[in-house]
Amino acid sequence: MKPVPLFISVLFALALAGCSLWPSWHWEKPGGDYSADEKYCKLQAYSGADGVVTKANVRIMHSCLEGRGWRKVDN
Repeated sequence: MKPVPLFISVLFALALAGCSLWPSWHWEKPGGDYSADEKYCKLQAYSGADGVVTKANVRIMHSCLEGRGWRKVDN
């Protein structure tokens, strides 16, 4: 049995890391217009943030979306 080349090992590790970046959930609202609500909530959450996104900003945005009827649903 031959040892696995370093290139293949690195490629496999990057592929696994890439998969972990995708959330295991998505937003859902019957008949909702996500892009319009997302735009509104981003303005609410990130105005005055000077381009810095914090966990607090993300929580505000998620709370805004939930307030507009959106729910997180597992993929």
